[in-house]
Amino acid sequence: MDLQRDLWILVFATHPDHAGALFRDQSESLADPAPRQLFLDYDRAHDLDAGDPRIDALAHRIVDATRRRYGPDEPPEVDTASEIPALIQATVNASSPAWRRLDTLIRDRPEA
Repeated sequence: MDLQRDLWILVFATHPDHAGALFRDQSESLADPAPRQLFLDYDRAHDLDAGDPRIDALAHRIVDATRRRYGPDEPPEVDTASEIPALIQATVNASSPAWRRLDTLIRDRPEA
């Protein structure tokens, strides 16, 4: 919770024009039981071994859910010219080898 709070503060401080839409998007997805379960499963994966096969299964579920939610479009972004999204992801990834592997698997998924 502390990490998430701190990262939202960073987003609101550095990208006030986009932060509200990003926050609403996450709030809407958390109101839906299926995406909310993905958030919980992602959180639980923190302490898994990076080689655990559950990481692969979770990455697949996240990619599928993202495609269902946004279609061919990508989720809303802060600013592709900004270094902040990469900083946020690096901070998240640094806290868990399993999360780092999840991020790699999600980014490496071929387009459907």
